Amino acid sequence: MLISIIAVPYDSAWKNRRMGAGPQHLLDQGIETVVQQAGGQVRVQQVQAEDEFQTEIHTSFGLYQQVARQTKEAVDAHQFPLVLAGNCGVALGVTAGLSGRVGVLWFDAHGDFHTPETSQSGFLDGMGLATLTGHCWSTLAASIPGFRPVQPTHVVHVGGRAFEPAEEAALHAAGVCLVTADAVETDTFEKALARLQTQVDQVYVHIDLDVLDKRYVGSANSYAVEGGLKVEALEAALLQVKRLMPIGAVTFASYDPSADTTNQVSKAALRLVKSLL
Repeated sequence: MLISIIAVPYDSAWKNRRMGAGPQHLLDQGIETVVQQAGGQVRVQQVQAEDEFQTEIHTSFGLYQQVARQTKEAVDAHQFPLVLAGNCGVALGVTAGLSGRVGVLWFDAHGDFHTPETSQSGFLDGMGLATLTGHCWSTLAASIPGFRPVQPTHVVHVGGRAFEPAEEAALHAAGVCLVTADAVETDTFEKALARLQTQVDQVYVHIDLDVLDKRYVGSANSYAVEGGLKVEALEAALLQVKRLMPIGAVTFASYDPSADTTNQVSKAALRLVKSLL
């Protein structure tokens, strides 16, 4: 298998800062070697902001435009896109580079379903899934080559437990399927996958590493909360997805090495990559 690792080392338009340092750290930890040991051939690409003066919104969407082009190039060359990103909004570019009816498995402690009208923090990345499903930033999203909103009913959000009330209500109203961490190892998750399988041609797997339970694995970032998935449960869930439907691309996002004081989260990420491949 040919693997195209697309590294996007930015957090809120800041390069190699905070979660933007995650992609390079995972590369330094040997993710290329893991892929090669699993029988894959690797090509690594770095996405670089083109702006002289960088701003969170404009620069972020510019990065997503590049990710869309690189994802499509990888797919056209029969290479599997493995994206390492600082922010979850990179999903806009990755899905834009895929073809057909795309479903989304969104593993994340947070909803990422705020809009500019509901966000109290103003953090663009807290609006990633809302933008992906066409609920906000539609004009800028349309500037991404190949972007089309994903149907909310084609999204399974897994492991969330840090929702704000308005955000959780919006997810339900939109028709996003929510699977709690406790339900991943039950038939609830299996039924959600079976339903999604009938609706889409392939799935995009998005893994915000704070979906992992900080009590057992460690903190993926400063937003990490308790009550998430153990590595074994996430690994089993990914293998279930892999058995049931084609995976078009995978992203590992929101990893801040400075929060991972024991380096257990990075080891978990490498283990998950090995399982997927």
